[in-house]
Amino acid sequence: MPISLDVLNSSQREAVVALDGPVLIIAGAGSGKTRVLTYRIAYLIAARKAAPQQILAVTFTNKAANEMRQRVAQLVGAAAQSPWIGTFHSLCARILREHAEAVGYRRDFTIFDESDSFALLRTVVSEINLAYGPTPEMARQKIEQAKNEALTPSDLAATAQSPHQLALAEVYKVYRQRMRALNAVDFGDLILLVHELFTQQPDVLARWQERFRYLLVDEYQDTNHVQYLVIRALARASSNLCVVGDEDQSIYRWRGADIRNILDFERDFPQARVFKLEQNYRSTKTILSAAQSLIRHNRNRKPKELWTANEVGQPVTLYTGLTERDEAEFVVKEIQRLANRKEATLEEIVVFYRINAQSRPLEEALVRRRIPYRLIGGVRFYERREIKDLLAYLRVLVNPSDELSLERLIGAPPRGIGNKTLSALKRHAEGNAIDLMQAMGYVEGLSEVPLRIAKKVTELYEWLCDLRQRLSQMTVKAVLEEVLAKTRFLEYLATLPEAEGRHENVAELLSAAQAFDIAHGAGKLADFVESVALLSEVDEERGGRGVSLMTLHTSKGLEYPVVFIVGLEEGLFPHNRSQDDEAELEEERRLLYVGMTRARRLLYLTNVRSRELYGVRQEAQPSRFLAELEPSLVRRTGAIETSSFVVPSWKDSYVDLSDGQPFFGEGDSPGVTQTLRVGARVEHPTFGPGYVRRLEGRGESTKAWVHFDRGGLKLLAVKYARLRLIAGGAL
Repeated sequence: MPISLDVLNSSQREAVVALDGPVLIIAGAGSGKTRVLTYRIAYLIAARKAAPQQILAVTFTNKAANEMRQRVAQLVGAAAQSPWIGTFHSLCARILREHAEAVGYRRDFTIFDESDSFALLRTVVSEINLAYGPTPEMARQKIEQAKNEALTPSDLAATAQSPHQLALAEVYKVYRQRMRALNAVDFGDLILLVHELFTQQPDVLARWQERFRYLLVDEYQDTNHVQYLVIRALARASSNLCVVGDEDQSIYRWRGADIRNILDFERDFPQARVFKLEQNYRSTKTILSAAQSLIRHNRNRKPKELWTANEVGQPVTLYTGLTERDEAEFVVKEIQRLANRKEATLEEIVVFYRINAQSRPLEEALVRRRIPYRLIGGVRFYERREIKDLLAYLRVLVNPSDELSLERLIGAPPRGIGNKTLSALKRHAEGNAIDLMQAMGYVEGLSEVPLRIAKKVTELYEWLCDLRQRLSQMTVKAVLEEVLAKTRFLEYLATLPEAEGRHENVAELLSAAQAFDIAHGAGKLADFVESVALLSEVDEERGGRGVSLMTLHTSKGLEYPVVFIVGLEEGLFPHNRSQDDEAELEEERRLLYVGMTRARRLLYLTNVRSRELYGVRQEAQPSRFLAELEPSLVRRTGAIETSSFVVPSWKDSYVDLSDGQPFFGEGDSPGVTQTLRVGARVEHPTFGPGYVRRLEGRGESTKAWVHFDRGGLKLLAVKYARLRLIAGGAL
């Protein structure tokens, strides 16, 4: 049936009807690329250029594939069931099922998920025990990278320039051999094996080239090298390849995406026609202009000028707080204000951050104000595996009868205490009417438990008992630090997938413990455990709806009326890994651009003057990206005071809720106190003069945030700081 193109703008129509030969569609943010792809498929079928089964459309997520499939079905009816629309992995899995024997597999092969494949890899590294062998985590990363680049073990061995690289090649070889013996593949194998199949079996490739007369690839800027090779091989015979993407939205270099694939498309296909979709249907003029003022600083991009017929909209809000707690409170108060005034529902609001560890203060602030939220692309902070493992130790120390937590800590990290030993301990506990913890003290008298295992149980039991005796004198952070040291927990995390993120989460837990200790003092472990339990309980009750929290890498393909992007500081965003690498820095800038262009009506950017991250508090500098935004589009607020962002009347825009606090100044007579207030001019014997920016706590536990003229922002315990008030120096 005929397809009406009336809903398309002129650029979209031109891209849809250019059916033959190579086509590159540069689709700016919010320009309707999914509409173009689906209409192009429908138009191919309606124009009888190809039977539905001769069309292949590849995208990166099952969600995107399902959406495309549904849209095509609405346009052309039942015939839409026949085109191949799916992800790279689903495409390659279907091809491998038909030709598995040609690459050494049976057709009923199993696809291992990440945890299964990593468990096997860990075993391989342990068993072959090479002198220069990599850690399992390093091996996983390097092997995945090799597969993305279409490299085999022999390729790595041939180019190795050190014993470490040779060892890696050997681990890779043995791992592939074990996978074949198990008749199993991982996600990287799915695409690499199809590439090898097409390279080694020209007749098989010719069959699939004949099958797919027209190919479409979505998000082409995110393809890696082996995906590029597979698509190019399939398109070689017909040259009917249409790719859609935007180099300004390439944000997955860290997992193998090669921006050169889209930048060099016209070199690879000299006859290619290029179409640009530059009309944005999503954002206000202000948001779009601000995003473009940022992305123009990238060099590796194709020139384009996005425009929109939408309203001008409000300025981008840039908030600067003193600490991450300020930042979280600002975000949550603003969310509450928008919801109360019916300017946005909670489901229309998202908070983006650079790394997962940043979610903790946001989650806690949302819980304090009873605002429901959803953590997307991850699990809630206190529900993450490594956090739950550490909390298990704390719960057992508080309540030794908590058998579930005791069983969890016994296995984290693994100690060689298995199910047989646990069963024996449980039988002894039941028979003697004692709890499992107490039974551990009698383990060496149980004949069914080998002596070497019994000694491990006894060592753990005696340490836990000793630690319980010292709890009243210890802070929560000190308890956690002893658990980490005694169990070598961080070394255990290094063996798990995503080890770096897990380490960051543990550091954030230490930060939370330290904040609790400052407020409550030592000997309050039970109170901390209870507060965390209440947080988790509220999370569970409110898990189905509310504000969305996610990393920026999870944001692709989404849009929200209201967007917050937090943590815009040097070393965090852009990440410190990008400081000396121009390509990495450009990717960080693209990541911010992607986040900004998710916003439809309101966009908020935030940073802080001092952030505690990875367990260390340090002064933070504003992200260089903020200085790249067109100033006329930005409304600044908060405690802003840097050479880049000067707000002389900062007191007018910064609200401090603390009262003045009495303290003994240097030289005061006993019993004579002064009153320290926000805005007071003070002098420190080491740091010199400065202004009080915030007060926390009361009485002898009062702490002051002081911005010193030469030393920057410092957090000081007033009781010991030897501050001296400077008369007449208040702001």
